[in-house]
Amino acid sequence: MDDQDRARWTKLVADYESSDLTQREFANERGVSYANLRNWIYRLRKESRPLAPEPEPEKASGQAPAAKKPSRDLQLRSVRVVASAAKRRTREPAQRDGDNFLELVLSSGARLRFPVGTDLRYLQAIAAAL
Repeated sequence: MDDQDRARWTKLVADYESSDLTQREFANERGVSYANLRNWIYRLRKESRPLAPEPEPEKASGQAPAAKKPSRDLQLRSVRVVASAAKRRTREPAQRDGDNFLELVLSSGARLRFPVGTDLRYLQAIAAAL
């Protein structure tokens, strides 16, 4: 790519950005490839953007400078992705739901579930409190 070609596309992209046309309309009007126009818009915008925001200059208004945040060391860590095996069902869902829990059904329709083996005096105390 020579400087003349780059200057031509820079001018075309500037003309596009100041127009009210879509990229496709502008490309058709100027007789250029729509894909090339998009490519140059992307390329030139990427080059004009800074990769990181520039720090704001400190104000000389007599105020004390704001405390700087302590910088943290950033580290890249390796990650290993492992596919999980599907868990096998050992019981039917109806058995699992009904056999492993004691249910306390309130008059409001709310259900409290407790594991099998929960102390019945504890359940009676909860029922009495509700």
